[in-house]
Amino acid sequence: MRIGVLGPVAAWDATGADVAPTGLRLRGLLARLALSPGRTVPADTLVDDLWGDEPPDGAGNALQSLVSRLRRALGPELVATVPGGYRLQVAPDDVDAVCAERRLAEARAADPTTARRLVGEALALWRGPALSDVRRLPFADAAAARLTDQRSGAIVRAAELDLAAGRTGPIGPLTALLDEQPLNENAAAALARSLHAAGRQADALAVLDRTRDRLVDELGVDPGEELQTARLDVLRTAPARPARAGAPHSLTSFVGRDADVTRLRQAVDDARLVTLVGPGGAGKTRLAREAVGEVRYPVVVAELAPLTGAEQLADTVLAAVGTPELLIRTEDRVQDGTERLAGAIGRRELLVVLDNCEHLIDAAATLAATLLDRCPHLRVIATSREPLSVPGERLHPVQALDDVAAVRLFTDRAVAVDPTFTSDDEVLREICRRLDGQPLPIELAAARLRTLSPEEILARLDDRFRLLTTGARTVLPRHQTLRAVVDWSWDLLDEGERAIARRLATFSGGATLAAAEEVCGAGDLDVFELLTGLVDKSLVVAVPQPDGAPTRYRMLETIREYATERLAESGERAATVAAHAAWVVALVEEAEPKLRTVDQLRAVGVLRAEAGNITGALRRAITEEDVDTAYRVAAGMFWSWLIRGAVDESVTWIREVARLEGPAPRDPLARVTAFRALEAVGRGSVEDAIRHVAAALELAETLPRPRHPILELIGPVSEAFTVENDGPMVDVSEHHPDPWVRAFALQVRSAIAENLGEIEAQRSHLRRAHALFSTLGDRFGLGVALNSLGELEALGGNSEAAITAYEEAIALATELANDDDLPQFMIQRGGLAMRLGDLALARKLLTEALGMVREGTFESVEMVHVSLAELERREGDLDAARRRLSRVDPVRGGGMAIPQRKAFCLVQQAQVELDAGDPAAASKYLMDAVRFAGESRDGPVIGAVAEVAARYLLLTGDVPGAARALAVAEDRRGTLDLGNPDVVSTVETVGALPARPDRDRRAAELDWLLDAVTHGAAPVG
Repeated sequence: MRIGVLGPVAAWDATGADVAPTGLRLRGLLARLALSPGRTVPADTLVDDLWGDEPPDGAGNALQSLVSRLRRALGPELVATVPGGYRLQVAPDDVDAVCAERRLAEARAADPTTARRLVGEALALWRGPALSDVRRLPFADAAAARLTDQRSGAIVRAAELDLAAGRTGPIGPLTALLDEQPLNENAAAALARSLHAAGRQADALAVLDRTRDRLVDELGVDPGEELQTARLDVLRTAPARPARAGAPHSLTSFVGRDADVTRLRQAVDDARLVTLVGPGGAGKTRLAREAVGEVRYPVVVAELAPLTGAEQLADTVLAAVGTPELLIRTEDRVQDGTERLAGAIGRRELLVVLDNCEHLIDAAATLAATLLDRCPHLRVIATSREPLSVPGERLHPVQALDDVAAVRLFTDRAVAVDPTFTSDDEVLREICRRLDGQPLPIELAAARLRTLSPEEILARLDDRFRLLTTGARTVLPRHQTLRAVVDWSWDLLDEGERAIARRLATFSGGATLAAAEEVCGAGDLDVFELLTGLVDKSLVVAVPQPDGAPTRYRMLETIREYATERLAESGERAATVAAHAAWVVALVEEAEPKLRTVDQLRAVGVLRAEAGNITGALRRAITEEDVDTAYRVAAGMFWSWLIRGAVDESVTWIREVARLEGPAPRDPLARVTAFRALEAVGRGSVEDAIRHVAAALELAETLPRPRHPILELIGPVSEAFTVENDGPMVDVSEHHPDPWVRAFALQVRSAIAENLGEIEAQRSHLRRAHALFSTLGDRFGLGVALNSLGELEALGGNSEAAITAYEEAIALATELANDDDLPQFMIQRGGLAMRLGDLALARKLLTEALGMVREGTFESVEMVHVSLAELERREGDLDAARRRLSRVDPVRGGGMAIPQRKAFCLVQQAQVELDAGDPAAASKYLMDAVRFAGESRDGPVIGAVAEVAARYLLLTGDVPGAARALAVAEDRRGTLDLGNPDVVSTVETVGALPARPDRDRRAAELDWLLDAVTHGAAPVG
């Protein structure tokens, strides 16, 4: 991870993507920690630096929340909690400001050549004003001022080193620096000397005079020795001969590529041929002209785009060089254009820009190679959509603008259209992302603001080729519309390259070479060679993958949309879509069985890498009513969605597929029907669940064995939970030939035993399931079993064993990136931490869980809030606990629709009032909690409610009633919660418990419990 503060705050991951979080204080926290990389920053210091004189109530908690959100954005391993504060776990050189400072320190002790390189590297790290997006925070002004002083000194130092080496360095940075700091005498002196060295003596004297006058007028002081000496040097030394520069000045601002300019100038110093490569509209021409605007070489620019033939090339460049054309005869032979051009350049020091070479690529390569060979002081910058492939060529890929720069460019061009322009940055970011961060499409989109709002532009980007048609009249015709830009590139392809590009457009998430060969190789095309050509021509991007995974090839979205249109026109679409669908189906069906084996992680990785293609194929199959593909993909993906926690995604797709009409393959149809039964159980629709189970079983009976595990399990599971007959489930768990099916059945039996309060049976089933899942290597099943075992150990007060189980479960869910289970496991571990008195760890875990969860689901948001309220209660902050619980309305439902969840929240509310010594207030919550617990018929929930009722009855003075309530809890759960300090305290006060009630009296016991909390005492008898 690299962190940037020399400009807007940024955090770049290994792929170069900026993953810095949004939000003023969150970015400020990142910046403040980054300014002390690897060192502890005290929490009090961070509060002062982020809030100043107006810290919020509970500043420590607010800071912890920010830290948790930062961990989610960057990764938990990068932000460490240490005694007294926090530490950013990055190397000093991974922070641009620290890296720049180190380079400047090294430069002070280095030889001039090395020093100039080091200073240039330091300056290249700047992307704009330091900390520009967090300057409102208390710490930022002083930090930015210090960093800005370093940059100012570096700019002056770079100019001094250039002059000492006998060359004129870039004048622009000095000019900009003096504009920012008009009283900076060192900057004025360096600028004057640089202007003088460039042959601009009058300009040099004007700079010195202007600075002197401002010193006198504003500060009332005379200029210092440095300024006076510079004036004498300018007056006494003959000015240099002005260098001829052929780069025209642009009429628009240059946005987002300052680091590119610096690297390109350095590349020109290091290599004699540098080629800027990138897709049409990437800004190659503009970058090249910005880079050569202030270099130490005379510059000429040869614009090649208007040329229609290679025979015009040499004469066009010769005209740009500007040397009088002399016809030289040698042995009665007139020199050709290349010879005359080489003779005109000769031994001159010159930088020639060959702009837009792609349509004359062979001729441009030959000319460049010839001139570089014959002209020893010539340097060439070429811009092209593919390399020249000349020996000694250095490539400079012109990448997409990052989000910040892209939005700046859109805003800059928008203000030119409408000076009052303002917009939501998120809308602009999405526009720029959809346009691949490419400057030309972004500028074309901004031009549309004359007639459309940003939101309307975003909504119309699906038809971008009709939308983006308003380029400037004075630019090349191929830059006036987006379609013309892509047409130009497309027309330069041969027919084989066009065929591969058309077919590759069916891939939504890019493709590996093997996938491209399988889907795109019809007609005996050499996919590898043609794909390489498309990469060279900047129509396809090759993206290396970590850990040795195959390289992925992807198209920019604009190119993909264009190629999709061409595919539809070609007559190949049906065959290509069918090939892509067949590839996706084979991929999914090959991976699906591995999801329950030791190959689970590898299979999940494959499916995650191809998620875009799988989703694209499934969406296309549903839209085009390809029933076979839709059912096979959905059936193959369901278990992957489940073990990755993508429950909402699975429900959405299963419902969409189920709406399709027409014959479906029987096995996928049976599995999808079974999955629909599980989904119905999840939303509490028993009737739908029974109907889908019956349909799935009817289909399953027609299929040969071995059948998919879900079809083996759906009948016994349904019978166990609907008619409470667990005989078939027992038979499956003991005798089924598939060990995974046995393990899953044991998990189900453990849940049944838990509900009946048969805790030893539950423990036995879980341990056997754990052993089977361990042998199989199924991390998902193993994690669920471990979490349940952790709950059992926590109930028994075996904290060390519980911690081990929970943390193993968390590690397994993290490996799978399970967005559903992971926060649940963290809630359990956080609850155990608070019961053991480690409230800081509990808050850390619960806050991180809150940041991971999805809005709108109880298991996510509300469960964490209820757990945080318990933490606040144990911290003694009852008002905070009440405020947090007030966000949840368990009686009305909402996200807490099922009775167990309502009871869980209500007992926490009762606990708060019991801690406050207000049993009357607690009674109101307990009454509802007992009702919902009875409605749930869930043994552990009834037990938890009964334990709190016992505490309530004890507080009202009813010791026998408290003892009886504890007996109910022990009976329903099979044990008391001996890991809960509240329960332990109640048990110790009550003493001996009555015998457990007979099974037949369980309903009566609940009625008694409800009556007891309603009236505040147990009735006599």
